[in-house]
Amino acid sequence: MATLETLSRFLVELDEDHALEAAHEIVAEGTTSAAAVLAACQHALRVVGERYERKDYALAALIMSGEMFKEIMEITEPLQTLTPVPEGLTTILLGTVEGDIHDIGKDIFRTSLQSHGFKVVDIGVDAPKERFLAEVVSSRPTVVCLSGLITVAFRSMKATVDLIRSHEDELGYRPYYVLGGATVDSRVAEYVQADSWSTDAMEGVRICQDFAGL
Repeated sequence: MATLETLSRFLVELDEDHALEAAHEIVAEGTTSAAAVLAACQHALRVVGERYERKDYALAALIMSGEMFKEIMEITEPLQTLTPVPEGLTTILLGTVEGDIHDIGKDIFRTSLQSHGFKVVDIGVDAPKERFLAEVVSSRPTVVCLSGLITVAFRSMKATVDLIRSHEDELGYRPYYVLGGATVDSRVAEYVQADSWSTDAMEGVRICQDFAGL
C-alpha cells in the first residue's frame, strides 16, 4: 500500500506513473487527510525547487513537477470530505496580464509558491484588469502577482494596479503588488507603482513571504 513517503519520493523523482498510482491507492485506503497529502506534495515540490536552484534539475523538471502536483490534487480531492485542507493559507493571486500570453515563468513561479505553502489563484494568461479585480474581490489575496514579458505588458500591469487601487475603499484593504518577468526591472516597478518585482521565482517567493509576514 502506498504511503505519503512513497508519494513524496515519486514526485521528487518525477516518476509520474508511480506517483499517480500511489495517489489512487491513498484515496482507496481512505484514511489519509487531504491536508497530509498536500503537506507531502509541498515537501516534494520544495525539494524539486531546491534541485532546480542547484541546477541539478532542468526547467522542464520544475514544470513537470507542477503538473504532477495538480494531477495528484485532482485524484485526492475526495479526501477533502474526510478532512478539509486547512484554512488560513496565505493567498496569492497570479496571472499574466492582458496582451501577453507567456506562461512558462508564471507556471514556474506558481509551482514555487505552492511548494512553500501558499494558496495560489492562477488566472492564466492574457488576463484583463477586470478579471484581476474580480478575483481580488472573490479571493482577497495578500499579494497580487502580475507576470509579463513583452513591453505591452507593462502598460497592462499599470492599468491593472490602477484599477484595483481605485477600488480599495470598497475592498476594505490593500493587497501588495509584485511584478515578475525576465524584462521587468526597477524602472518598470516604479512606472507601475508596484511594491516589489523580481526576475527570479525563488526570490519572488521570498518577497511574498516577507509581505505575508512569514
